[in-house]
Amino acid sequence: MSRAPLQLKHTTRLLDYRLASRVEEIAPLAEAVSRALAQRPDLAFAVNLCLEELITNIIQHGLQGAPDRFIHIRMSRSDEWLEIKLKDDAPPFDPFEQAPEPSLDAEVEERPMGGLGVHLVKNMMDDVRAFYDGSGNLIVLFKTLKR
Repeated sequence: MSRAPLQLKHTTRLLDYRLASRVEEIAPLAEAVSRALAQRPDLAFAVNLCLEELITNIIQHGLQGAPDRFIHIRMSRSDEWLEIKLKDDAPPFDPFEQAPEPSLDAEVEERPMGGLGVHLVKNMMDDVRAFYDGSGNLIVLFKTLKR
């Protein structure tokens, strides 16, 4: 996996979206992502699946289901990378370090809850990072634009 640079150069903003912290708000976001990536439905599918997993976790666990908070989603591209940023004001949490590793070898009924969505995101994206900047969590996902 090649590592994306911390700052992409010569980017184009594809999406700037403010999502109310309610699960039913994910569908309109998915439509906006699909429009922004209309030329690449393969990428739109991957991005939407990852966003649904991460946003659901943020709403349920980070924000404890509070319906009056917001998650900011930005999507930009450079020549080589698609960059997706999610920003929330929940307490510090790095899902890529703190979520439990799923037990993929166990039978479905025997698997402990948690971790599968984060595992999916890590495998669908080419680079994932999480930071806490003092005002909230910032998750940054990178997907290469090479086919």
